[in-house]
Amino acid sequence: MLSLLPLSSPAHSVNVLCAVFGAGASGALCFTVCRVVGPGPGAVLAGGVFEVSKLVWQWSVVAEVFSLNNLFVGILFSLSACFHCAESVHHKKKFALWGALFCGLSLCNQHTLVLYVVIIIPWALLHLNTHNGLSLFGLVSLGMCFLAGFVPYIYLPISSYLNRARWSWGDQTSLHGLLTHLLRAEYGTFSLVPTDSLVFSSITVLSAEASVNVNTVCVTLIFFLSNILRCVFVWLIVTMVSIYSVFFAWRANLNIENPLLLGVECFWLQADAGVCVLAGLGLIWAVCWLNGRLGWGTLWNTGAWILTAGLITHRISLNQG
Repeated sequence: MLSLLPLSSPAHSVNVLCAVFGAGASGALCFTVCRVVGPGPGAVLAGGVFEVSKLVWQWSVVAEVFSLNNLFVGILFSLSACFHCAESVHHKKKFALWGALFCGLSLCNQHTLVLYVVIIIPWALLHLNTHNGLSLFGLVSLGMCFLAGFVPYIYLPISSYLNRARWSWGDQTSLHGLLTHLLRAEYGTFSLVPTDSLVFSSITVLSAEASVNVNTVCVTLIFFLSNILRCVFVWLIVTMVSIYSVFFAWRANLNIENPLLLGVECFWLQADAGVCVLAGLGLIWAVCWLNGRLGWGTLWNTGAWILTAGLITHRISLNQG
C-alpha cells in the first residue's frame, strides 16, 4: 500500500502516512467531543491541544506504530461516543459491531490498547443488556466482528513461511512461534524493561509530558460540574485513562534519569488522548453551566474560544522552545 504513494522513497511514504494517521487521530478526538456535547471550542481544544503537543508531533513524523495507535484510540473513542449517544437500540447495535471490529484491528497494531478494550467491551455489553439489545445472535455477531479484526495477523505465518518477514520477531510458522510473537514474550509482555526496581519512576514521565494547562482545565472544570457526574461516557474515559496510567506506572519500571530510557514516554500518548477529550468536554460543560447560572452566553462562549486558542498557541510555542 505504501508503495502506491507517489513519493520519493518508501521511507518518505511511511513518514507521510504516519503524519496522516496523526491528523486523523486529532480529528477523531474532535469528533468525539462533538458527538457528546456538540461542536464548539471544546472539540477544537480536544483535537488541537493533542495534535500540537510535543510527543504527538514527534511521533507523527517518524515511521513508528504510535501514530496509528493514536488513530485507533480516537476511533474507539468516537465509536464509543456514537454508541452512547445513539437514540435507538438498532443504532447502538450497529456501532457496537463497528466497535468490536476496530477493537480487534487496534490490537493488531499495539498491545497497549488491550487496557482500553477490556473496559470498553463489558461497558458496551452492559449498556446493550440494559436497553434489551443483547441476544445470543448479537453476542455471536459481536464476537465474529471482533475476531475479524485479527485478520491482519494471517500475514505473519504466511510471510514467515515465505521467508519475507525479515523485520519481524522469530519464526511464526509454528503455533509456539506465533504466540511468542503475539505476546511479545522475548521482549517482555507488557514490560518496557525487565526490572523490578524504580517502580514509580515512570509516573514522573506522565507528569512531565501531560500539559499543565490541559490538566488544570480538565480537573478544575470537569469534576466541578454536576452535569458530568451524570455522564456515563465521561466515567468510561476516566476509568480507561486511570487504569492505563496506573498499569504502566507499575510495569514501566524505568529510570528516567537515563536519557536513553526517556524515549518510552511515547507510551503515555494513549492516556494523553483521553485527558484531552475530558478537557474538551469540561470546557463545554463549564460554558453551559455559566450560561445557565449567570446568562451572557455569548461572553462565555467567546471566552472559551479565546482560552482554546491560547492553550493551542502556548503548546506550539513550547514545542519551538
